[in-house]
This record gives sequence, structure tokens and C-alpha cells, in this order.
Amino acid sequence: MSAGAVGFFLFLFIAICSGNNKEAKLRYYFDSFENFEEWPIYEATKILSTAWYNSTRTTVIFCHGFTGIPTGPAVTAVIKTYLEQGESNVALLNWDYLASKPMPSLASSYVNFAVPNARRLGVRLASTFLDLSEAGMDLNKTHLIGHSLGAHILGIAGNHLAAKGVQLPWITGLDPAAVGFENKAARLYEGSALFVDVIHTDPNKYGTSMPSGTVDFWPNFKSGWPIIQPGCGRKPAPALSKEDLCNHNRSWELLVNAIKYPDTLIGCHAKNYRIWKNYSKDERNAYTLAIGIHNITARAGNYYFMTNSEPPYGMAEDGL
Repeated sequence: MSAGAVGFFLFLFIAICSGNNKEAKLRYYFDSFENFEEWPIYEATKILSTAWYNSTRTTVIFCHGFTGIPTGPAVTAVIKTYLEQGESNVALLNWDYLASKPMPSLASSYVNFAVPNARRLGVRLASTFLDLSEAGMDLNKTHLIGHSLGAHILGIAGNHLAAKGVQLPWITGLDPAAVGFENKAARLYEGSALFVDVIHTDPNKYGTSMPSGTVDFWPNFKSGWPIIQPGCGRKPAPALSKEDLCNHNRSWELLVNAIKYPDTLIGCHAKNYRIWKNYSKDERNAYTLAIGIHNITARAGNYYFMTNSEPPYGMAEDGL
């Protein structure tokens, strides 16, 4: 083979590999966080020929948000929690390249790159789920969990599946992103799945202030802005620093705590914060719902509660 031909095939190989690196992928975890297989979403069905899929279990798929990476704090905490629980097939929608791009500003990267990619990916993901279903995955035993932009990706996928007559059973939105999605049709909302539960921890900045689910949890809510989660600082911090994201990230921290310490993060149903604030003790205990529970018969609406400032965050009935 000539040097020119070798160079051409080398270039083609690099181009293909580079393209795959830019593609959204499903990462399937076996017995640990370090033991996984990862396939582009257009080849996602290949995992069903391995021992990863257990049809008796629920399949949990987590989707990170803007600037998220497979080894980031949200992915690491959520994935490891479900792996340690040992009751689910666990996977990650890894869209790290599409979730951020070096641009003149973070705002530009978010608005002009990550948000359009999230919308397109949600549509494509619906087709991937149909492929997985045809290959043998039971979509009726899935739990999709998305943080920030990731919540809307899953919501859009659910919306497109519903339009085709396929209703996902459960989507959990962890502080769904506000900018680019409020008052838009293409987003996570209560019709994205049969049961949509949403945890709002940063409704005055990165997260939406709109009710978005069958049930909406509002931890540590109050009538005046800003909403500061206990343990998070009030002083301005560099954009997307740990301190800046403290309130936004508390959503996935609460979910992790709800899995580790069942029935400790409980919300009280109320039409709004003002009504909840004036409830008596008996009224606050009259109708409650725990985070992390798939309850298709739950009373729709808003749920309010207080938390501790550090793990374990749950205060059980004392938080009502």
C-alpha cells in the first residue's frame, strides 16, 4: 500500500473516532462505576446482547446538564448511588461534547451551543428509545433522571414518544434549566411521562421557577428572593464555581439522600407556599409525599418542606 493510501486511511480513522467523540453516547455500568461499556446512541442496542440488561429490573438512565462530564460530581454521585443500591440497570446519557464548547463567554456557549444541542438530542433520543424497545428493553420499566438541561432532554424525548403513542412511566427533573425553556413547548412538563416529579432548588437563578411536573417539590422555599438552600452562601461567586452552583446542585444531592435514607425527605402538599406556611401541624401531616418514590396515584401539585444544611439533609416529619 502506498504512503498516500496509508495517510488517507489514517485520516479517515481519526475522522471517524473524532466524530464518535462528539456524538452523544449511552454509558452502561456493570458492577461498578469504573466497569462500563459505552456506545453512540445510534448503536445503543448493542448492549442488549451483553449481560448488562436484566429484564426483571428497572432501567435507570441519568442525564447530566450544561458542562457536565462522566466523571463530574453529579454523574458520580447519582450513578454510584444507584449502583450501590443494586436494584437497577444503570446507564448514563453522556453528551459531554454537545453540552459545552469554548466560546467567548459561558452564556454564549450555553445559549448558542448547549441549548440547541439539547433540543435536537431530545428528539434523537426518542428514536433511540424506540430502537431499544424493539431490541428487547422494556420501556415500561424505566426511570429517567435529568439535571438542569438534562431534564429537558429527557422531557423532549418523552414528548416525542408520547406523540407516537408511547408513554414513558417516570421522569425525574432535578432543577430543570430556566433559560431557553420557560414558556416553551419543547421542555419537561407534566405530560412528558405518566409520572413526572421535579425538585426545585434554585428557582431564582439557574433552575426554572415554573411548576413542571405531576408533582413539584420546593425545598426551603420562601416568599422572598433569592431562595438559598441551607449550607449555601449568599455572597456572589465566580460563574459555575462550586459555590455558585451550590443551590442548583442541591437538587441531585437531595435525590441521592432520598435513595440512601428513604422517607426522610418528605414534602407537604399545598396549593402554594403561603397556604403551606399557615398550615397547622395536623394540616402539614395530612397529605405528604417522599422524594424518590414512583407514586402514580400521588396528589398532583406542589410539595413544601425544610432540610438540614448538610447530609443527611432529610428531617422527615420535622421538615414539614
